[in-house]
Amino acid sequence: MNETDQPCVCIVAGGTGGHISPGIALYEAFREAGCKPIVLSGKRDMRFSSLRLVAKGDLVLYRAPSFSRNLFKIIAFPAMFLAAVIAARSLMRRRHVRAVIGMGGYVSAPALVAAKTLKIPFFLCEQNSVPGKVTRFFEKDAAGIYGTFAGTIRFLKAGGRYLQVGNPIRRNAVASVRAEEARRAFHLAHSKQVVLVIGGSQGARRLNELVYGMKTGYREEFSSVGIIWSTGDLSYEEYKEKMYREIGDGSIYLSPFIEQVGLAYQAADLAIARAGAGVMMELAAMGLPSILVPYPYAADNHQERNADEFVEAGAAVKISDKDAVPEKVMPILIDLLNNSRALQRMSRRARSLARVDAAERIVKDIMNRLRESKSDESGA
Repeated sequence: MNETDQPCVCIVAGGTGGHISPGIALYEAFREAGCKPIVLSGKRDMRFSSLRLVAKGDLVLYRAPSFSRNLFKIIAFPAMFLAAVIAARSLMRRRHVRAVIGMGGYVSAPALVAAKTLKIPFFLCEQNSVPGKVTRFFEKDAAGIYGTFAGTIRFLKAGGRYLQVGNPIRRNAVASVRAEEARRAFHLAHSKQVVLVIGGSQGARRLNELVYGMKTGYREEFSSVGIIWSTGDLSYEEYKEKMYREIGDGSIYLSPFIEQVGLAYQAADLAIARAGAGVMMELAAMGLPSILVPYPYAADNHQERNADEFVEAGAAVKISDKDAVPEKVMPILIDLLNNSRALQRMSRRARSLARVDAAERIVKDIMNRLRESKSDESGA
């Protein structure tokens, strides 16, 4: 494809890691397919490490207002939203954007309005089993809707435009090295088994409290078990100080986020995680059994439904947020770690849910539509 023939697509992703990670996966896939993708994200989103994977010049930040109960912000919201729409329109005109892909969340909304006013086709990616407000609001005008779970179609009026393709997975979330080699990357080569803990960008504190309680309260049971622990930015310093003060290094790899996430999946025997679709589909791709603790304040309780999909398939065990305490989780964790056959069965079931080609399928579908559109314009 010639440089002049490379269509520019705009991927709008922000607010949470669950929106940004699949957006980065699409960015990678569009680049490989010969497109010129740009990523539009919120000005507050640079705290997410995934955005570092976007090449300089391909990342654009704008101030997308979020919904709030604060009276001042409610009054200011219309003007701020309009400013965001104008900024998105300017970007799309300047870069000659041919298609817009909204990954969900409030950051997507102004850009989708901008695309609609410019008559640029836009597509929606819905990660969760229950579609979010942005997906439901814009679905009637979307050229296509791509989702992770089959049951999502029940909540959509535009069901005919829904394609279950899976959730796009970043390249660095998949690794093919041996477990022993992966564990060395986290200084856990001496551990007989490894547990991975991922709280996500929301709700990490509950899991942090859980792991801290298990590690300090059940030291003998954890004597040969290593932990790869992603605390989140806000809690890292607190738990770093607590853990090293209480038990020294204690076979723990502690980090605010995990850069080599694919290696972490490969190093682990079991994961404890929230039930965001992004992390869940990465677990599935790597065949990693999990204990899922749905975030109880997720919109429309979608994490609960996400977890149910994996539990019904036999890929995970679900524990409610209120029951995520050491004395209740520890027996389940030890039972699983001591039952290799159960872990192998859960691993197979997890892999059966994986759709590792989700990003490529979405990119292929959108590029085919763009080519058809260009052909129709030429023949008109």
